[in-house]
Amino acid sequence: MRLHIGTDTLQKPSDVYKGDGRMKIKKMIQIILFTAVIFSLTGCGKSYEEKIEERYGIEIEGADNDTLKIIDEYFANLPKGFVKELKKYEGIDDRKLHIEIGDETNFYSDIGKGDIWNIKKDENIKYAMGYFMGYSICYNISTRKYRNGLLDEWYDYNPEDFKYGYNEDEFLKYVLNKGENEEVYFTTTEALKSDRNDAAEIFAIIMDDDVDASPVFEKNSKLRAKAKYLCDEINRAFETADETAYWNRYFE
Repeated sequence: MRLHIGTDTLQKPSDVYKGDGRMKIKKMIQIILFTAVIFSLTGCGKSYEEKIEERYGIEIEGADNDTLKIIDEYFANLPKGFVKELKKYEGIDDRKLHIEIGDETNFYSDIGKGDIWNIKKDENIKYAMGYFMGYSICYNISTRKYRNGLLDEWYDYNPEDFKYGYNEDEFLKYVLNKGENEEVYFTTTEALKSDRNDAAEIFAIIMDDDVDASPVFEKNSKLRAKAKYLCDEINRAFETADETAYWNRYFE
């Protein structure tokens, strides 16, 4: 048999191996890029803290995993888009809601920058967040250029002649769990100090899903009326809120 000698140029073995190597590298790069895209789209690879921040539009600092879970559960009870709407102010869309878990508890609000919630590590985190959320809501409403009468009737739900921050001992009889009260208007003694403290204390109780406050509101009609008025005004103040919001659960 006569051998046929072709005119094709044969590759050297080393060239073949180099070609295979380049193909493998190319495939590896494609796999890495594809994986990166999947991680980006699904949120895989992000820390629990980053996922919560992105999900609710907040900033978190100093929280351990147990605290992060509490924060996640709390914000999950708010209406979708509520935090984004809460942060806006008169055309300012980039305000922040920053939560810092540390050595002190205080609230700071800046119209241009946003709200800062400092919560002490050993505090009741869920109650503190409810309290500060009540504060943030009140600041949002009270600093609006056009309030449309929001919360203007708040003082009508207090005892006659009552003034915040004055003669607090005289009004202890109107505070929940302070002796034999004929009429309860306030949840805590802190609520006697200012209207914002009062509203924040009420909102904290309403939003605490670890506590059933229905007996409190069933037994105390004055306090219930004030709490319902607060919730109704929040529903009216924010487009993302309505009667299905979690804070309305005691007043359906």
